[in-house]
Amino acid sequence: MATLQLDSDHAGIAALHASWMGAVAAGDADALRDLLTEDYEVWANAAVPIAGRDAAVLAMRPALSRFRIEQRFEPIETVIAGEWAFERGTEFMTATPITGGDTQSMTQRALVILRRGDDGRWRYARGMTNRFPA
Repeated sequence: MATLQLDSDHAGIAALHASWMGAVAAGDADALRDLLTEDYEVWANAAVPIAGRDAAVLAMRPALSRFRIEQRFEPIETVIAGEWAFERGTEFMTATPITGGDTQSMTQRALVILRRGDDGRWRYARGMTNRFPA
């Protein structure tokens, strides 16, 4: 039984990542709201912290209106502990200006903390990124 739950948890977390990347690729900042906990906070590399789901959506909106963004996340480790999950891995991102211009690529370390909601769905609760050294 525990193995089935673990498999279900991994599938739910993978679905969360796919939903996020799909919304970002579609340029739909509003679709990100339901993928975040209300108390979501992220510490992005070299940026001020973003606290709250609405603040995260507002922060993403300008980027998604200016760039076509493709992301990929490769987990290195996933730890599931009850209603919480911790995942560290590597994020790959390309951003192409919608109005034309050079595509920018970035690779960075990422640590995400997820929380399972009362509805059984996993959502991002915390995040932190750190670019690799040049």
